[in-house]
Amino acid sequence: MIRRISIAVLVAALVALPFAGLLAGEPGTSGFLFLRLGNGARAGAMGEAFTAVADDATGIYYNPAGMAGADGVDLNVTHSEWLMDVRFEQVSVVNEMLGGAVGLNFTGVYYGDMDRYPDYPALVPDGTFSPYDMSLAAGYAMDVLPNLSAGVTAKLIYEKIDFESATGWAVDVGIVHRSMIEGLTLAASMLNFGPQAKFVVEKFYPPFQMRGGAAYRYDAPWLKGNVILASDAVFPNDGTAKLHMGMEYNYRRLASVRAGYKSNYQVQGPTFGFGVAYRSLRFDYAYMPMEFDLGDSHRFSINVSSPGR
Repeated sequence: MIRRISIAVLVAALVALPFAGLLAGEPGTSGFLFLRLGNGARAGAMGEAFTAVADDATGIYYNPAGMAGADGVDLNVTHSEWLMDVRFEQVSVVNEMLGGAVGLNFTGVYYGDMDRYPDYPALVPDGTFSPYDMSLAAGYAMDVLPNLSAGVTAKLIYEKIDFESATGWAVDVGIVHRSMIEGLTLAASMLNFGPQAKFVVEKFYPPFQMRGGAAYRYDAPWLKGNVILASDAVFPNDGTAKLHMGMEYNYRRLASVRAGYKSNYQVQGPTFGFGVAYRSLRFDYAYMPMEFDLGDSHRFSINVSSPGR
C-alpha cells in the first residue's frame, strides 16, 4: 500500500510540474487580491490543491468545469478567520440543470473598523471606517465528451475603502479530463481574467492565474475508505510559480482527515484539517498556520448535498 501511495504522489506531481516551464507573467501589481484567498475548508486543508478534485460546490472557485460532476444540488457555506481582524464569508451552490450544472457564489471580505485620519499629520482620528470587498459569480459547466468536462464563470467584483470604491469583472474557464488510468483526473483552469479596474487614480488588473492539476483517487478496502492525492501548479500574473500538494483519507464517508503543503510562498506552508459527515450533511475544518508570527488562519465549512450523493 505504501508503494502505491508513493507512486500516486509521484504521478500527480509529474502531471502538474510540466506547467512549471511556463512563464507566470511579468511581476507587477494586481488588485482585488481577496480573490486569491481560497474557498472551502476541505480545499484549504488539502493545501488548496483542488483544481482536479473540485467535486463539491467550491469547485466554482478553483475550476468551474468541476461543477459538471454535480448530482442534484450541492451547497457550501464557509466562514474564515484570517490575519488580524480580517474575516470572510462565502456561499457557493451548484445545481444540476440545463443539460449540465449551474453554479452561484458570493464572497465577502471584511477588515474590521479602522481609524480615519485627516490628510495632514494628526494624533486623533476623526472617525472610523470599515473597508470590505465582495464578488458575485455565476457559472455553467457540462460534459462535452464522456471523459471531458468544461466550464465557465463570470464574476462582478467590488471593493470599498472609506469613501472610495472600485468595480470590475472577470471570467474563469476550466476543463477536467478523466484519464484512462483508473482514478487519475487531470485538470486546468484560468482564473480572474478581466480588464483593468480603477481605484481613485490607480489602474490595475484582477489577480489572474493559471492552474494545472492532477488528482488520484484510490479505493483502499483494508482502510475501509479511500485516499485522494492531489497536486496543483499555480502561475500568477504578478509573482513566481507555486506548487500545492494535498491528500485526503475518507473513512466510510463518515470522517475525513486531510493535509497539504503550499510551496514557494513567503508565509504559507503546511495545512491540516478534518471533516465529519452524516448523510447529506458535512462539516469541515482547516487549520493554516502562518510564519513570522503573523498568526493562524482557520476555516469552517458546512456542506449540504442532495440525498444519496
